[in-house]
Formats: sequence, C-alpha cells, structure tokens
Amino acid sequence: MNHFFVGIMLTVAIILFLEIAKSLDKRLIGAITLVGISFIYIGFAWHDFPSLTLSIVSVFLFLLLAYYGYKKNFNLIVFGLVLHGLWDIVFPFFSSTLPRGYDVFCTTVDMLLALYFYFRVNPKKL
Repeated sequence: MNHFFVGIMLTVAIILFLEIAKSLDKRLIGAITLVGISFIYIGFAWHDFPSLTLSIVSVFLFLLLAYYGYKKNFNLIVFGLVLHGLWDIVFPFFSSTLPRGYDVFCTTVDMLLALYFYFRVNPKKL
C-alpha cells in the first residue's frame, strides 16, 4: 500500500510542476514520459535475457506510440500510458526482475498521468 501512496505523491508533484511551468509542451512531455518509463524496464531486466528481450520489444512498441502520439494523435500517448500501466501489472508474471512494489507504484503513476494528459491536453486544440 505504501508504494501506491508514493506513486500518488510523485504524480501530484509531476502534475504541479507541469501546471506551474505553463510554457512546457505537454505533448512532448507526455511522449518523453512514455518512452522514459518503458526504458526503465531494460535497466531492471539487464541481467536476465528473456526479460530483457521482452522489455526491448515493449520499448519499441511504446516508442512507436509516443512518436505517433506526438506527431499525429495525442490520444495514442494517453493510450500508451494506460497500456504501460497494464504492462506493469502483467510483466511480473513473466519476470522476477522488478523490485518489490514497483508494479503498484508504476501502475499508479501511469494511470494518473494518463488521466491528467487526457483531461488537460485537449487534442482538439493541437
């Protein structure tokens, strides 16, 4: 449960920063976030070849979602964040490389950021 609350606190801090720094391109921040959170798994899986292979494939998928989300349709980034949250839940069934509680922490951050970007970054204005 502690990992959940830490995820909430981190997400609130990120959102406060994004709201204060109005000049930042939220579309770009969303794309960078989606790519960055997917690369973290490579660091965790570095010593386990099957997990590393799975992580590299997922990075490629999230990189494509981030790119096309930034260039074409921002909703792909929101979808990517939700998909990554689901990935956080499923990945521990295939690998034991994640630290204890990381799945709960990261799922919390992913889902809350997806909600933030969905409601605060209006695709119709882009």
